[in-house]
This record gives sequence, structure tokens and C-alpha cells, in this order.
Amino acid sequence: MSLSHLPSGPGRPREFEIDAAVESAMQVFWTRGYNGTSLVDLIDGTGLSRGSLYKAFGDKHGLFLSALDRYISQSLVRLLSTLEQPGSAKAAIRETLMRLAEMSCRKEGRRGCMLVATAMEMVSHDDDVAERVKAMVDRIRHAYAKAIARGQASGEIPAHHDPQTLATVIVSLTHGMRTLGKVGAVDKQMTAVVETAMRLLD
Repeated sequence: MSLSHLPSGPGRPREFEIDAAVESAMQVFWTRGYNGTSLVDLIDGTGLSRGSLYKAFGDKHGLFLSALDRYISQSLVRLLSTLEQPGSAKAAIRETLMRLAEMSCRKEGRRGCMLVATAMEMVSHDDDVAERVKAMVDRIRHAYAKAIARGQASGEIPAHHDPQTLATVIVSLTHGMRTLGKVGAVDKQMTAVVETAMRLLD
């Protein structure tokens, strides 16, 4: 969320407080979901007063969109920094999948993916959320397709594969892995999923 357009005036939180509030709100929404999060939860979680929260974000929905934007931005930075690193594209893809596998098996994996949870809860009736979720999924798919094409150019991934189709399969698997994490999938299961996914690139 850009802070440059926030109105100035008495009682408006300072810029660093806004940034911290968005991070804290993201954690609350990620854990409880949009409908499961009350205004009291957000006040407790962010440390902002009711008046400050409304001055900065307008309402609960405005704060949620800022929190979702933050989650999307952080997730993309992590993914792209790995997929675009020099060297083997295949190794980079494997690294992203193993990171998701390990994350899904840890205690915090029970929270699942905020993007997937948001899609299930809100996309059908919230155009602002639907636009963000679709754009994020498209960015992820494009990033994997680009990495696959790079691997094909270097000869480590067979040229007969369609990068977009493989990328779609990988994205589907990653979202499924996060869902499995919510129901307590173990390391062995997740590693098997990653190994199966990597064989698609042979």
C-alpha cells in the first residue's frame, strides 16, 4: 500500500506505524480469515485505535486489501529471487518446491496459504480480491514457465514440453501442497510430491 496518498491530519498514524499495522493485520487475517476476523481482533493485533485504523485504511476491507497486497508482494519476492537466480533452472524450480514442502510440514504450515484461503473464501463475490488473486496466480505461472523455458534453452529440460502447461501443473501442485499442510502432511509425503513434480521436467 502506498502511503503517499494517505490523508494527513490529527490522529493519523505515522508511516512506520502504518507499515507495522499492515504486517500485523496480515498475520491476523492469515490466521483467522476475512470473515473470522473482527474489528476487535484487528485493533488488538495492530495496536491501532479504532479511529486511527479507519483514518488510515477506511474500513476492514481496505485494511484487508493492504494486507493481501503485502502477502502477495512478499511471496513474489521470495519466488522470483529463487527462480531467476543464475545457474540451473531445474535446480531453482526444485528449490522453490522443497521450500514449500518444508514450510507445509512445519507447525505454521497449518495456517496454509493466505492466497489459497482468500481465493476459496472471497473470490466468488469480491471483485477487488478476485483481481488480485488472479494476477498473483498468473505471475506465479509466468515465473515458472519462464524458468522452464530457460531450462529448455540450456538443454536440461526437454524441448517438447509446453512451458505454460507444465507451469500450470506446478502451480496446481504448490497450492495443493499448502492445503495438505493444513491437514498435517508429513515430510515423506511432501518430498514424494516434489520428486514426482520434478520427473515431469525429464
